[in-house]
Amino acid sequence: MADDFEVKFTGLDELQIRLEEVRTKYPFREEEILLKLGKTLKTMAIARTPTGKHKKHLKSKYKLSSVYYGQGGASSISLTNTSPLFHLVEKGHVVKNKSGGPTLGFAPGVHMLENSMLEMDNVVPALVETWLDSVLGDLK
Repeated sequence: MADDFEVKFTGLDELQIRLEEVRTKYPFREEEILLKLGKTLKTMAIARTPTGKHKKHLKSKYKLSSVYYGQGGASSISLTNTSPLFHLVEKGHVVKNKSGGPTLGFAPGVHMLENSMLEMDNVVPALVETWLDSVLGDLK
């Protein structure tokens, strides 16, 4: 079962007002920043994803969706990892004895996607501000 993560950014009130201006005048331009943010998150998650025995394929299994336009003008993009081992590495798991004996302990989670999403809180304002400046410059 996959875990869903949601990141909500705070302190973006001024950016939100400017984003609404862009959304009204150039609705297709919003897709640019969503793709850029998605690619940034993907790059961060890949950099944090461990390699090694049984894990080497995890990095190649990240998939970024296209932009989805929902009701009320909301738009979103999602990042998934299609590896069946992803949730075990992300959240941690019990290490079992191969012969069916007692468990050998617990392998802690790496939290590569969760930590990347938390880091995005520091990255998003600057990326969005730069993008808005470029787009709003086009409006003048």
